[in-house]
Amino acid sequence: MAGKGVVRSIKNYAKGFSEVQIKVREATSNDPHGPSGVILNELAQLTFNEHDFIEIMDMLDKRLNDKGKNWRHVFKALVVLDYLLHFGSENVVLYAKENVYVIKTLREFQHLDDAGRDVGHNVRQRANEVTSLILDDQRLRDERKSRHSLQDRVWSIDYTSTALTRRNEPRYIDEERDLQRAIEESKRLAEIESKKRGDSDADLARAIEESEREAREMERKRREQLDKTNFDNLFGLQTSSPSLSNPFPTTQRFDPLFQSQQQQILPQTQPQIQPQWPQSTG
Repeated sequence: MAGKGVVRSIKNYAKGFSEVQIKVREATSNDPHGPSGVILNELAQLTFNEHDFIEIMDMLDKRLNDKGKNWRHVFKALVVLDYLLHFGSENVVLYAKENVYVIKTLREFQHLDDAGRDVGHNVRQRANEVTSLILDDQRLRDERKSRHSLQDRVWSIDYTSTALTRRNEPRYIDEERDLQRAIEESKRLAEIESKKRGDSDADLARAIEESEREAREMERKRREQLDKTNFDNLFGLQTSSPSLSNPFPTTQRFDPLFQSQQQQILPQTQPQIQPQWPQSTG
Protein backbone atom coordinates (compact mmCIF):
# COMPACT_ATOMS: atom_id res chain seq x y z
CA MET A 1 0.00 0.00 0.00
CA ALA A 2 1.36 3.47 -0.92
CA GLY A 3 2.30 5.93 1.81
CA LYS A 4 -0.77 8.07 1.29
CA GLY A 5 -2.98 5.00 1.35
CA VAL A 6 -1.52 4.00 4.73
CA VAL A 7 -2.09 7.49 6.14
CA ARG A 8 -5.66 7.47 4.83
CA SER A 9 -6.33 4.06 6.39
CA ILE A 10 -5.03 5.29 9.74
CA LYS A 11 -7.27 8.36 9.57
CA ASN A 12 -10.25 6.21 8.64
CA TYR A 13 -9.66 4.06 11.72
CA ALA A 14 -8.77 6.88 14.11
CA LYS A 15 -11.74 9.05 13.17
CA GLY A 16 -14.19 6.18 13.15
CA PHE A 17 -15.46 6.64 9.61
CA SER A 18 -18.20 4.26 8.51
CA GLU A 19 -17.74 1.88 5.58
CA VAL A 20 -19.79 4.19 3.38
CA GLN A 21 -17.72 7.23 4.34
CA ILE A 22 -14.53 5.28 3.69
CA LYS A 23 -15.75 4.42 0.18
CA VAL A 24 -16.30 8.13 -0.53
CA ARG A 25 -12.87 9.00 0.87
CA GLU A 26 -11.26 6.32 -1.31
CA ALA A 27 -13.11 7.55 -4.40
CA THR A 28 -12.02 11.15 -3.73
CA SER A 29 -8.48 10.56 -2.48
CA ASN A 30 -5.40 12.57 -3.44
CA ASP A 31 -3.99 9.61 -5.37
CA PRO A 32 -3.11 10.55 -8.99
CA HIS A 33 -5.74 8.35 -10.63
CA GLY A 34 -9.49 8.49 -11.04
CA PRO A 35 -12.08 6.61 -8.96
CA SER A 36 -12.82 3.10 -10.21
CA GLY A 37 -16.05 2.28 -12.00
CA VAL A 38 -16.79 -0.40 -9.39
CA ILE A 39 -16.71 1.98 -6.42
CA LEU A 40 -18.71 4.60 -8.33
CA ASN A 41 -21.40 2.03 -9.03
CA GLU A 42 -21.42 0.95 -5.38
CA LEU A 43 -21.87 4.55 -4.22
CA ALA A 44 -24.68 5.10 -6.72
CA GLN A 45 -26.56 2.08 -5.37
CA LEU A 46 -25.97 3.17 -1.77
CA THR A 47 -27.74 6.50 -2.41
CA PHE A 48 -31.04 4.59 -2.53
CA ASN A 49 -30.66 3.99 1.22
CA GLU A 50 -31.55 7.17 3.14
CA HIS A 51 -28.89 6.78 5.85
CA ASP A 52 -26.15 5.90 3.35
CA PHE A 53 -27.25 8.77 1.11
CA ILE A 54 -26.78 11.29 3.92
CA GLU A 55 -23.32 9.93 4.76
CA ILE A 56 -22.26 10.04 1.10
CA MET A 57 -23.42 13.60 0.50
CA ASP A 58 -22.01 14.84 3.80
CA MET A 59 -18.56 13.47 2.94
CA LEU A 60 -18.79 14.82 -0.62
CA ASP A 61 -19.63 18.24 0.80
CA LYS A 62 -16.47 18.16 2.93
CA ARG A 63 -14.40 17.23 -0.13
CA LEU A 64 -16.00 19.96 -2.25
CA ASN A 65 -15.01 22.54 0.37
CA ASP A 66 -11.42 21.32 0.67
CA LYS A 67 -8.36 23.53 0.31
CA GLY A 68 -6.56 24.25 -2.93
CA LYS A 69 -3.59 21.99 -2.22
CA ASN A 70 -6.09 19.12 -2.03
CA TRP A 71 -7.56 20.03 -5.40
CA ARG A 72 -7.86 16.36 -6.32
CA HIS A 73 -10.31 15.92 -3.43
CA VAL A 74 -12.44 18.64 -4.98
CA PHE A 75 -12.10 17.43 -8.56
CA LYS A 76 -12.87 13.82 -7.72
CA ALA A 77 -15.84 14.87 -5.58
CA LEU A 78 -17.22 16.57 -8.69
CA VAL A 79 -16.58 13.41 -10.72
CA VAL A 80 -18.41 11.32 -8.13
CA LEU A 81 -21.30 13.81 -7.97
CA ASP A 82 -21.53 13.78 -11.76
CA TYR A 83 -21.81 10.00 -11.72
CA LEU A 84 -24.38 10.00 -8.91
CA LEU A 85 -26.49 12.56 -10.77
CA HIS A 86 -26.71 10.07 -13.63
CA PHE A 87 -26.98 6.77 -11.76
CA GLY A 88 -27.91 7.60 -8.17
CA SER A 89 -31.26 8.09 -6.48
CA GLU A 90 -33.56 11.05 -7.09
CA ASN A 91 -32.41 12.43 -3.73
CA VAL A 92 -29.03 13.17 -5.30
CA VAL A 93 -30.73 15.41 -7.87
CA LEU A 94 -32.72 17.20 -5.15
CA TYR A 95 -29.59 17.69 -3.05
CA ALA A 96 -27.61 19.02 -6.01
CA LYS A 97 -30.31 21.51 -6.97
CA GLU A 98 -30.64 22.83 -3.42
CA ASN A 99 -26.85 23.15 -3.08
CA VAL A 100 -25.93 24.19 -6.62
CA TYR A 101 -24.32 27.36 -5.21
CA VAL A 102 -21.56 25.15 -3.77
CA ILE A 103 -20.74 23.90 -7.26
CA LYS A 104 -21.05 27.39 -8.76
CA THR A 105 -18.45 28.69 -6.31
CA LEU A 106 -15.97 26.11 -7.60
CA ARG A 107 -16.09 27.67 -11.06
CA GLU A 108 -13.66 30.23 -9.59
CA PHE A 109 -11.39 27.63 -7.96
CA GLN A 110 -7.69 28.59 -8.07
CA HIS A 111 -4.56 26.56 -7.39
CA LEU A 112 -1.12 26.08 -8.94
CA ASP A 113 0.79 22.84 -8.47
CA ASP A 114 4.45 22.67 -7.44
CA ALA A 115 5.48 23.12 -11.08
CA GLY A 116 3.43 26.29 -11.40
CA ARG A 117 0.71 24.68 -13.52
CA ASP A 118 -2.89 25.80 -13.20
CA VAL A 119 -4.41 22.56 -11.92
CA GLY A 120 -7.37 24.59 -10.70
CA HIS A 121 -8.46 24.61 -14.34
CA ASN A 122 -9.59 20.99 -13.98
CA VAL A 123 -11.86 21.87 -11.07
CA ARG A 124 -13.26 24.99 -12.77
CA GLN A 125 -14.04 23.09 -15.96
CA ARG A 126 -15.71 20.17 -14.17
CA ALA A 127 -17.66 22.54 -11.88
CA ASN A 128 -18.96 24.41 -14.90
CA GLU A 129 -20.05 21.14 -16.57
CA VAL A 130 -21.80 19.84 -13.44
CA THR A 131 -23.49 23.20 -12.83
CA SER A 132 -24.84 23.25 -16.38
CA LEU A 133 -26.19 19.73 -15.94
CA ILE A 134 -27.88 20.52 -12.62
CA LEU A 135 -29.57 23.64 -13.99
CA ASP A 136 -30.86 21.95 -17.15
CA ASP A 137 -33.83 19.90 -15.93
CA GLN A 138 -34.70 18.39 -19.31
CA ARG A 139 -31.13 17.38 -20.10
CA LEU A 140 -30.67 15.85 -16.65
CA ARG A 141 -33.89 13.85 -16.98
CA ASP A 142 -32.91 12.63 -20.45
CA GLU A 143 -29.38 11.64 -19.42
CA ARG A 144 -30.56 9.86 -16.28
CA LYS A 145 -33.07 7.94 -18.36
CA SER A 146 -30.62 7.00 -21.13
CA ARG A 147 -27.76 6.05 -18.80
CA HIS A 148 -30.01 4.02 -16.54
CA SER A 149 -31.14 2.18 -19.67
CA LEU A 150 -27.51 1.50 -20.57
CA GLN A 151 -26.71 0.43 -17.02
CA ASP A 152 -29.68 -1.93 -16.94
CA ARG A 153 -28.38 -3.68 -20.04
CA VAL A 154 -24.90 -4.16 -18.61
CA TRP A 155 -25.25 -4.57 -14.84
CA SER A 156 -27.47 -6.67 -12.62
CA ILE A 157 -27.24 -5.83 -8.92
CA ASP A 158 -27.45 -8.68 -6.39
CA TYR A 159 -28.57 -6.84 -3.26
CA THR A 160 -28.46 -9.93 -1.02
CA SER A 161 -24.74 -10.46 -1.44
CA THR A 162 -23.79 -6.98 -2.77
CA ALA A 163 -22.05 -8.80 -5.61
CA LEU A 164 -22.07 -7.28 -9.09
CA THR A 165 -22.91 -9.72 -11.86
CA ARG A 166 -23.15 -8.84 -15.52
CA ARG A 167 -26.10 -10.02 -17.51
CA ASN A 168 -25.83 -12.26 -20.55
CA GLU A 169 -24.38 -9.53 -22.73
CA PRO A 170 -22.68 -10.84 -25.93
CA ARG A 171 -19.37 -9.06 -25.24
CA TYR A 172 -19.20 -10.40 -21.71
CA ILE A 173 -20.04 -13.93 -22.87
CA ASP A 174 -17.20 -13.67 -25.40
CA GLU A 175 -14.81 -12.52 -22.67
CA GLU A 176 -15.77 -15.44 -20.45
CA ARG A 177 -15.33 -17.86 -23.34
CA ASP A 178 -11.90 -16.39 -24.16
CA LEU A 179 -10.85 -16.62 -20.52
CA GLN A 180 -11.95 -20.25 -20.29
CA ARG A 181 -10.06 -21.09 -23.47
CA ALA A 182 -6.95 -19.39 -22.12
CA ILE A 183 -7.21 -21.34 -18.88
CA GLU A 184 -7.68 -24.65 -20.68
CA GLU A 185 -4.74 -23.94 -22.97
CA SER A 186 -2.58 -22.98 -19.99
CA LYS A 187 -3.53 -26.22 -18.25
CA ARG A 188 -2.70 -28.25 -21.36
CA LEU A 189 0.71 -26.63 -21.80
CA ALA A 190 1.49 -26.98 -18.10
CA GLU A 191 0.62 -30.67 -18.23
CA ILE A 192 2.83 -31.25 -21.28
CA GLU A 193 5.79 -29.43 -19.71
CA SER A 194 5.33 -31.26 -16.43
CA LYS A 195 5.29 -34.67 -18.13
CA LYS A 196 8.45 -33.81 -20.07
CA ARG A 197 10.18 -33.09 -16.78
CA GLY A 198 8.83 -36.30 -15.24
CA ASP A 199 7.11 -34.46 -12.41
CA SER A 200 4.95 -36.28 -9.89
CA ASP A 201 1.16 -35.95 -9.80
CA ALA A 202 1.47 -33.39 -7.01
CA ASP A 203 3.92 -31.32 -9.05
CA LEU A 204 1.60 -31.54 -12.04
CA ALA A 205 -1.37 -30.36 -9.97
CA ARG A 206 0.62 -27.42 -8.65
CA ALA A 207 1.80 -26.49 -12.13
CA ILE A 208 -1.75 -26.54 -13.49
CA GLU A 209 -3.04 -24.51 -10.55
CA GLU A 210 -0.29 -21.90 -11.00
CA SER A 211 -0.95 -21.73 -14.73
CA GLU A 212 -4.66 -21.19 -14.13
CA ARG A 213 -3.96 -18.48 -11.57
CA GLU A 214 -1.66 -16.63 -13.98
CA ALA A 215 -4.25 -16.79 -16.75
CA ARG A 216 -6.95 -15.36 -14.50
CA GLU A 217 -4.63 -12.63 -13.24
CA MET A 218 -3.72 -11.58 -16.77
CA GLU A 219 -7.39 -11.46 -17.73
CA ARG A 220 -8.25 -9.47 -14.59
CA LYS A 221 -5.62 -6.84 -15.40
CA ARG A 222 -6.83 -6.65 -18.99
CA ARG A 223 -10.42 -6.08 -17.88
CA GLU A 224 -9.41 -3.49 -15.30
CA GLN A 225 -7.53 -1.56 -17.96
CA LEU A 226 -10.50 -1.84 -20.33
CA ASP A 227 -12.94 -0.65 -17.65
CA LYS A 228 -10.66 2.27 -16.78
CA THR A 229 -10.38 3.28 -20.43
CA ASN A 230 -14.15 3.09 -20.89
CA PHE A 231 -14.72 5.14 -17.74
CA ASP A 232 -12.20 7.78 -18.77
CA ASN A 233 -13.78 8.05 -22.20
CA LEU A 234 -17.27 8.32 -20.69
CA PHE A 235 -16.48 11.03 -18.16
CA GLY A 236 -13.77 12.94 -20.00
CA LEU A 237 -10.83 12.20 -17.74
CA GLN A 238 -8.44 11.99 -20.68
CA THR A 239 -7.44 15.31 -22.21
CA SER A 240 -5.27 16.47 -25.06
CA SER A 241 -2.85 18.44 -22.87
CA PRO A 242 -1.55 16.37 -19.94
CA SER A 243 0.66 19.18 -18.68
CA LEU A 244 -2.28 21.58 -18.25
CA SER A 245 -5.53 19.65 -18.18
CA ASN A 246 -4.97 16.07 -17.09
CA PRO A 247 -6.09 15.88 -13.43
CA PHE A 248 -4.45 12.47 -12.98
CA PRO A 249 -0.91 12.65 -14.45
CA THR A 250 1.05 9.41 -14.35
CA THR A 251 3.82 11.05 -12.36
CA GLN A 252 3.31 13.77 -9.78
CA ARG A 253 5.80 14.98 -7.17
CA PHE A 254 4.40 16.46 -3.98
CA ASP A 255 6.42 18.87 -1.80
CA PRO A 256 4.40 19.64 1.36
CA LEU A 257 6.67 22.55 2.39
CA PHE A 258 6.48 24.16 -1.04
CA GLN A 259 2.73 23.73 -1.19
CA SER A 260 2.33 25.20 2.29
CA GLN A 261 4.27 28.30 1.21
CA GLN A 262 2.28 28.41 -2.00
CA GLN A 263 -0.99 28.38 -0.08
CA GLN A 264 0.12 31.54 1.74
CA ILE A 265 0.77 33.24 -1.60
CA LEU A 266 -2.54 32.06 -3.07
CA PRO A 267 -5.13 32.63 -0.32
CA GLN A 268 -8.23 30.52 -0.51
CA THR A 269 -11.32 32.22 -1.84
CA GLN A 270 -13.67 29.29 -1.34
CA PRO A 271 -15.86 29.81 1.76
CA GLN A 272 -16.84 26.84 3.86
CA ILE A 273 -20.46 26.38 2.84
CA GLN A 274 -22.95 24.30 4.77
CA PRO A 275 -25.15 22.08 2.63
CA GLN A 276 -28.92 22.21 2.55
CA TRP A 277 -30.56 18.80 2.73
CA PRO A 278 -33.61 17.92 0.62
CA GLN A 279 -36.80 18.44 2.57
CA SER A 280 -39.00 15.39 2.91
CA THR A 281 -42.39 15.80 1.25
CA GLY A 282 -43.76 12.64 2.84
